[in-house]
Amino acid sequence: MTMSSPATLGVITPPILLAPLAGYTDLPFRMMIREVGGLGMAFTEMLHPLAIVRGGGHKIACLLATEPHDAPLGWQIYGRDPDLLARAARVLVARGASWIDLNMGCPVRKIVRRGEGAALLKTPDLAVRIAESVAHAVPGTPVSVKIRIGWDDESVIGPELASRLVRAGVAALIVHGRTAVQGFKGKSDWRQIARVVEAVPGFPVYGNGDIASAQEAASRMKETGCAGLMIGRGALKNPWLIREIAAALAGQPSPPRPTREEVRRFTLRHLERTAGLYGRAKAAVLFRKWMPLYVRPLLGMKRPEMVALMGLTDYDTLYDRLAAYPLEMPA
Repeated sequence: MTMSSPATLGVITPPILLAPLAGYTDLPFRMMIREVGGLGMAFTEMLHPLAIVRGGGHKIACLLATEPHDAPLGWQIYGRDPDLLARAARVLVARGASWIDLNMGCPVRKIVRRGEGAALLKTPDLAVRIAESVAHAVPGTPVSVKIRIGWDDESVIGPELASRLVRAGVAALIVHGRTAVQGFKGKSDWRQIARVVEAVPGFPVYGNGDIASAQEAASRMKETGCAGLMIGRGALKNPWLIREIAAALAGQPSPPRPTREEVRRFTLRHLERTAGLYGRAKAAVLFRKWMPLYVRPLLGMKRPEMVALMGLTDYDTLYDRLAAYPLEMPA
């Protein structure tokens, strides 16, 4: 395949990406993070190419949902068929996508069993063909690839695969510092991320894995030489984390932690946006996943109170209970 000149990636400021997390980084949450501030780029949840090409259905409509202020935005696709992924990328670009990301790092069993996601780390030739096919299909649009450092400890191929992907025409790499076999256990190995950076000097590599504080983020940037960071689970637990990291990377004082009143307003607005996308009938049930993540710990909510709220299925009742939640901790 003859490659045209690959699209280049502009400077992302701040150099912080919100990770694509299935079931979490939908339009409502992306917009909440953007309003808090500090975010350079967000990504959609993982999208299967068949769903994109065929279209139709409320579920795919919600996955594809965006709005003018939801920018800049990358669209992440996954699969193992180079031609199908290329077709999906063209459809997304026709819809206005300005960045395509290829997921080669998801360790979820049902994805890996089909030879998709992180399973591509076991077939690097296919991984490279996919990257080349998609980059060729959308020559004016940057294409990035999200990988892990390898399939397991005996096959850490991050640096080698990174070099091949760059030659295939991708515009950026995002590297999670665990192997696929690790899943989300153990610790992210940032030394291996640094090795990837060294293997492709001057090329934008974004590090990912276990960033839970602004101080840690600044240290990881310094020790690896990464172009930036991708933040995932840390932002689910603390939606203000990205703002704090942006300040640290800019050498600015840390912004004040949100008050409980700010957390409550954030929670209510997030719930409203969830209802706006999925409908009020589904919003209360869909919002359950946020209770143990940020709502309970940041509001100082006790577990029995959280369990009671998670049992509510009526939107208005849930909204009213959250709106009336006491902000003063008992003496």
